[in-house]
Amino acid sequence: MIDYLEQFLLGMRPAFSRQATFNWFVIVFVGFLVRSDTLGVSSIVRALFLSPHSYPCLLHFFHSTAWQVESLMPCWWKWQAQEPFAYREKDRIVLVGDHTKTPKDARKMPAVTTLHQDSETASKPSFFRGHHWGCISQLMTDRKKYWSAPLFARIHQGLEQVEGSTGTMSTRIVNMAQTIAQEMGEKGYLVLDAFFAVGPVFNEAAKEIDGERNRIHILTRSKKNVVAYLPYTGPQKSSGRHRVYGSKLKLMKLFDSNSWGKQFKTTNTVVYQKKETIRYLILDLLWIPTKGLIRFFLIETSRGRIILMTSDLTLDVRAVLTLYCERITIEIMFDTLKNVMGGLAYHFWSTPLPPVSRRPLRNASPLPKSSKPELTQNTFDAIEKFVNVQFLVLGLLQLVAAKFPLHVWAKSKCWLRTYTSDTPSEFVTRTAFINIIRCNLLGFGKDWITHLIQQKQNNSTNPVILGQTG
Repeated sequence: MIDYLEQFLLGMRPAFSRQATFNWFVIVFVGFLVRSDTLGVSSIVRALFLSPHSYPCLLHFFHSTAWQVESLMPCWWKWQAQEPFAYREKDRIVLVGDHTKTPKDARKMPAVTTLHQDSETASKPSFFRGHHWGCISQLMTDRKKYWSAPLFARIHQGLEQVEGSTGTMSTRIVNMAQTIAQEMGEKGYLVLDAFFAVGPVFNEAAKEIDGERNRIHILTRSKKNVVAYLPYTGPQKSSGRHRVYGSKLKLMKLFDSNSWGKQFKTTNTVVYQKKETIRYLILDLLWIPTKGLIRFFLIETSRGRIILMTSDLTLDVRAVLTLYCERITIEIMFDTLKNVMGGLAYHFWSTPLPPVSRRPLRNASPLPKSSKPELTQNTFDAIEKFVNVQFLVLGLLQLVAAKFPLHVWAKSKCWLRTYTSDTPSEFVTRTAFINIIRCNLLGFGKDWITHLIQQKQNNSTNPVILGQTG
């Protein structure tokens, strides 16, 4: 496990222009891996028993211009592409995208906006202030369980305070997925929820990139009021524009239609890990937002009725249902990131920003502009760096759990009341790393990671040669 950790960290080395910055990256990474609390950057100092003089250096690491998220994450994508756990459908990787929100009670933190709570939990407020994150993950499997490996995270709301990307929140997710697929040299499916069942998402995915179209196919659940049209097959006018759209269909009503009900078929498949018989109908229809054909799947299961839609006109019902059912893995990833890793517990603020009210407002006024935009942009980048390094830590834990399950169980010494899988969870894997690394720090560890941490503990300036032990 330590050997794999060393190889992984050295694989991230090309993202850093300076050796000293890479050394601090190793410290931060291992600190996130073994820390017992989630109280910001100071938790790393406590977890690794570092000298107090290390704290300003850790803060400077996240604000450093010697590395960027855009250079670090491609190293992670290429590393993950070498592993044999990627789930594929028709030789395409499967990406899962979604948004997550985190509350932030800060008056000078960039991009903090008033957000609406979509959760059905009554204990949560309807509106709160915080960050709106757009995240992309990759569906992985070791034939025992499925999981979402985190790939990329960006803030998708409140970008008027900084130099943000263009487009809407829905199309930014597609752009992120296209960037990942292009860097990995892969084609893929992007699985989304009903929020993304809009025309711009499909149109953005269909754009030509480097002479190639449809590098990413969209698969999403449609809205209940979706309307589509049959292609027109009747006689055309002798002059004027030819007719394209035929009969209008309100798809949700087709489940109870006598004429369309006869065309439904039945098959046996797996729905959320449970075998059952479903009733389905596949229709290739014209959808006005895209002005082209979209394949619709009308599916009735024991859980109710659902309509799925995809830009790939060759997918069958079993593949579509499997991919959409596994979309839940990104929600599990969010839960682990927040509650196990503390990945969204960051505390960065920008002094040049005017203070704003902590009270959430339904019709919030535009965010105030910074008096020094370059410093606010640097703080914004530090926030994204913090979360994406947490993505790396979480991704490493998932890979180690799948590659070395027996070693993890042996080193974790972790009692579980409920044993659910032979593949350890991120919590168990993290416990194993905590035991190993702290044993090395308190004992006679010979690996270069231990030597580097001990150097920072002693606040020494003697260099450590990475990859060598002495």
